[in-house]
Amino acid sequence: MKATTCRKSVSRAGGGCGPAQGVSTDLKRLVEDYLRAWGNCYEEEDRWWGDRNLTWPEALTRAWRSRLRDGGMCSHQRRVAARLPEGMKKALATPTDPKKFQTFEDLYVWVASVARQVPGIGTVTTYDVAQRLGAWLGLQPTTVYLHAGTAVGAGKLNVFGPVAELSAFPPEIAKLGATHAENFLCLYKDRLSDCGKQRGPQ
Repeated sequence: MKATTCRKSVSRAGGGCGPAQGVSTDLKRLVEDYLRAWGNCYEEEDRWWGDRNLTWPEALTRAWRSRLRDGGMCSHQRRVAARLPEGMKKALATPTDPKKFQTFEDLYVWVASVARQVPGIGTVTTYDVAQRLGAWLGLQPTTVYLHAGTAVGAGKLNVFGPVAELSAFPPEIAKLGATHAENFLCLYKDRLSDCGKQRGPQ
């Protein structure tokens, strides 16, 4: 079975935000396009990362290895692949009861504390590892983590900072929920230019 990933580039062609129809109509079209293409993508990913047949150490190992079901490296981690074993080793060496994580935010803070010990591991890998472990724990983010391409997309809507509440975004994006909103902002960042200009300061 070929592995799928929610992280793929989106062409700027074929529509996007333009002044003719207004920001609400255009965002609605982009979100509908996203949902057609990626609306169910996390279901398959979560079955892999969140396999409850894994023990916690096995889930940690799988999350840090960043290998998809077909054995391929997740595209986000290709440039830091050589540093992932060190992150995995430090995570496994840190005594942690997974039951202590009550929210995704708790989990993210812990993963970030491990990632900071590994030079070259940044916020994208930190988020990805936390998201994979969240699938195993049944925890999902409730705020949108802004990093790399996601931060670029959010910035075009005049939303800045390391994290943002869903209420900071237009309702078309907010209704996606935090996980899909983060992905949408990254994948569609190049098609949000005119949306930010039309929306103006908030």
